[in-house]
Amino acid sequence: MTEGKPEAGACASVRGPRTGVDLARGIALLGLMAAGVFHAAPGNGLSALGPMSAGDCPAVAFALVAGVSLGLTSGGCRIPDRRHRASARAEVAVEALLIAAIGLALGFSDAVPVVLPYYGVLVLLTTLFLGRRPWFLARFAAVVLLITPIMVTSTIDSSGLQPQGNPTFSTMVADPSGLLVDVFVTGFYPVLIYLACICTGLAIGRMDLSSVELIRGVLIGGIAAVAVSWLWWLAFPASRSHGWVYLIRSINSLGSAVVVLAAAILLVRARATERLLRPFTAAGTMVLTLYCGFVLVLATGVLGSSPAEQYPVLLAGALLFALLWRRFLADGPLEFLVAQLSCRARHAVLAAGRKDPE
Repeated sequence: MTEGKPEAGACASVRGPRTGVDLARGIALLGLMAAGVFHAAPGNGLSALGPMSAGDCPAVAFALVAGVSLGLTSGGCRIPDRRHRASARAEVAVEALLIAAIGLALGFSDAVPVVLPYYGVLVLLTTLFLGRRPWFLARFAAVVLLITPIMVTSTIDSSGLQPQGNPTFSTMVADPSGLLVDVFVTGFYPVLIYLACICTGLAIGRMDLSSVELIRGVLIGGIAAVAVSWLWWLAFPASRSHGWVYLIRSINSLGSAVVVLAAAILLVRARATERLLRPFTAAGTMVLTLYCGFVLVLATGVLGSSPAEQYPVLLAGALLFALLWRRFLADGPLEFLVAQLSCRARHAVLAAGRKDPE
């Protein structure tokens, strides 16, 4: 949810793609807000939407864009050397822990499933993959995507476990093992499911996103994944058991997120559309701040009885705040805080590396 500065030596001409990534992140934020306001929790609405789930798609897009951002900030299409990889891991680890801590602090509210604790753990896991190349990441993501949905749903079906509400600091102290199971398997946003999404994003972030041909290929790949999920759903009714539904839905959500990402990168290449979509891009640069504000507003219950009125107010407020804040400062309040602390970790590791003998 936070965006660091590019590494020296990263691929040239990443400003346009970075703007597109910010736009995709802003769209994912607004989708997640809509899911929270209209109570489209992950897993709901399968019978009406086929393989789609309004509660899953924005969260999948968040994870995908997070992976792209991590790929860009840790070297882009050039794999960083050992010292820079270690410093990037330190920065990402601190950022992930801070995001998870903020999410645990917001867990007091039951108005909406809070994604931040799951997101923090997910980002922390990606530190294991920062030195990997795109084809390895793509293959790993494909394996995880095919295996974990059925594995997770089988575990839930056999154990009968369900989400226990939003994780909090008290949960971490009172039931640490239960919290781990909830975060990785049984929670609202199980990390094992979303691991494939963030690894897919990391693979995309390791590519040359300044190439229009490559982005068009990514767009076609996302459309193909969506088409496959719908064909699977329509052609094989016997596959609509719980585990298979989760797998089909995961493919559909990931494909949809890839389409949104690729389309956003292509749209901002034109100055006219870039200007038109600038409010959403601005929101994408400070999603941590806006998301926390969104959760706090829902916790107050303001306009809670009228989602059709509440969402436009929240949407307009988020876009207006982002635009006004960006006129004075580049980073949102929470983004600035997280970036300052995580960058200190990066610099500390780099300084220690310089002192070490060759």
